[in-house]
Amino acid sequence: MLRHTLIAFRLCSRKAHTNQDIEHAKKWLIEFQPGEIPRNEFSILYSRSLGPGGQKVNKTSSKATISLEPYQWLNQKVCGWMPKAVIGQIREKPLRYQTKAGGILIQSDTSRNKDVNTDECFRKLLQEIKLQVYFEEEASEEDKKKWQKLAAQQKEWRLQEKKRNSERKRARSKKFDV
Repeated sequence: MLRHTLIAFRLCSRKAHTNQDIEHAKKWLIEFQPGEIPRNEFSILYSRSLGPGGQKVNKTSSKATISLEPYQWLNQKVCGWMPKAVIGQIREKPLRYQTKAGGILIQSDTSRNKDVNTDECFRKLLQEIKLQVYFEEEASEEDKKKWQKLAAQQKEWRLQEKKRNSERKRARSKKFDV
């Protein structure tokens, strides 16, 4: 029952977007780069990184943390850089960087440079969005013909099986001459 509800929910949300919206979202997923994300919308904090590095790590705040509050994340005014079809799918299946409250929080301390770590946070966000969002492709004519052929073969096989079962049952029945 739950599976049917989820499928119906997913189908309803897909139909809410026009083909033009979906085509725009597909193009966006291919072409959009992390540098195009508007950084002024995010809260960016820098803190001390952990791990080896000695004096450099102890003195500089190079660990980057980007975040959006729950009321900002997936809000069309703040996240207008994402197409509506993408936002709809992320609402259905949240990203792994989403907090329990519904905001978003991403950290990076892979480099000793805070600008590189900030870029890495935005790269992680976009990569996760691209992994999470999926739009089904329209089946080609060749594929449609193949599926129709398979359906016809299945129907023919089912009818032959019914005839065999019918013959078997008829052979078992006793015939009485009156």
